[in-house]
Amino acid sequence: MGLDITHYKATLEKAQEHHLFYIGEDIYSETGAEIREKFDSFNVDFDHFSKYIQEIEVPTKVESIIIIKGSENEKKVKAHFKSNDSNFLIRENEEQLERELKDFEKKKGYQNLKKCFDDSHNDWIIVKYYTTEKKEGFYFKSVGEQRMSMNDKFWNKFCNENTSNFALEEDFKFALSCVDHYRDSDTKEIVNLRKDEFKKTFIDNFELGASFMSVSY
Repeated sequence: MGLDITHYKATLEKAQEHHLFYIGEDIYSETGAEIREKFDSFNVDFDHFSKYIQEIEVPTKVESIIIIKGSENEKKVKAHFKSNDSNFLIRENEEQLERELKDFEKKKGYQNLKKCFDDSHNDWIIVKYYTTEKKEGFYFKSVGEQRMSMNDKFWNKFCNENTSNFALEEDFKFALSCVDHYRDSDTKEIVNLRKDEFKKTFIDNFELGASFMSVSY
């Protein structure tokens, strides 16, 4: 896995439902949420984001089912999920799928559970059945990203096991000073364009009390 740097901003707008299952797992998508009780990967206190703290519904997955988009995809989808103890349904048409989902829910006693559909894959849909618990937290969304091309100063400062999210303006400015690593195919013009883009999406768009820089590698 390469280096990924994402600029997130806290927001009052609810995150996409299927992204909320990653709360507290250090897995970040386009949207998501943080909660006070699992706020241990930041270099600021939870109340740094006080303008956006609210009561949010945190899901707990009960079970999931994988809907295969057509029998022609059955073999490769089951191979992809072979390490999981997964339930599968094959979607041939919407009427058949709705009928079989209702039969599954009745058999399991899931009629009154909440469910969400993750349809972000080409060959399958993941349906998650879940309960929710209200906890103190805040939502966030992605507003910019940068991949690789950072020098050793960046790695030494930001790539450690304890902290992966950085919310101070000085962190963003230091990161900008690290956008000068040359890959084999890079020219000075390419590196300067990369710096300009980082400045635009991270520095010029920085908002104290909302912005944080998430680093994964």
